[in-house]
Amino acid sequence: MAKLGMFASLIALCAVFGIATTSSPAESADACVRKDFKTELVKNACAKGGQAEAKDQMKAFMKDKKIKSCNQCHSKLAPSYDLKPDGQKQYTDAGGK
Repeated sequence: MAKLGMFASLIALCAVFGIATTSSPAESADACVRKDFKTELVKNACAKGGQAEAKDQMKAFMKDKKIKSCNQCHSKLAPSYDLKPDGQKQYTDAGGK
């Protein structure tokens, strides 16, 4: 009986380590849909914390630059955040890299 309990504990421990090592912070959060990044801010934010981090970083950028709405540059929001034809230019004109 003790061997069965020890075996069950070992299996549970392996499962915990397997789950903990297979996901990075960006994977455990909602990953960014976009994989081709044209801005350093979004690329770094997606790598750090997924879509939630990218959204937080862009909101901070907008607040700093006094941009009132995401829809100024984006034609569609979550999950793809498609840009308007001049969205990238608006971002760089505002000081984004």
